[in-house]
Amino acid sequence: KQFTIQQNKAAMKVGMDGVLLGSWVKLQDGFNSILDVGSGTGLIALMLAQRSFAETMDAIELNEEAYEQTVENFENSTWSDRLFCYHASFQEFAEEMDELYDLIISNPPFYTSTFKKLPSDRAMARHSESLTFKELLYGTSKLLKDTGTCAFIIPFEEEAYFIELAKQYHLYPNRITR
Repeated sequence: KQFTIQQNKAAMKVGMDGVLLGSWVKLQDGFNSILDVGSGTGLIALMLAQRSFAETMDAIELNEEAYEQTVENFENSTWSDRLFCYHASFQEFAEEMDELYDLIISNPPFYTSTFKKLPSDRAMARHSESLTFKELLYGTSKLLKDTGTCAFIIPFEEEAYFIELAKQYHLYPNRITR
């Protein structure tokens, strides 16, 4: 690891899911643009910046404090000239952006009913009301290059539903790790 993560402002702290996703995803030669949806602390984008030579490393974060945390972590990294975070919802971003990405990655909020008695910022980061699977997959299909790939962490019990929904957007799994 060649960077430091501050997480005092982020609702969701660095966790095993993000660490695994950032190291598990395959980075192909020629990946020039990467998008991290729901950056939190910026961990995944920073891991990918360290592992690749992509010129464009964008991130999106809806929560104000997490957005500020991501920006600070990006600015304090060796790759600050390649990293940029947008403060917006993914839904807004997908509708307004014309740029296409080689890789879209996300450790999305995916809980639907558990642990809802949390502080509002943490509940938003954990639960799918702020970004449903359908919205995530629609936006991904809109922003992904024809030759691009995407990578997500999905709970095992949601896998079949997620794969069926992804097919509607012409997104198909090429590797699944359980």
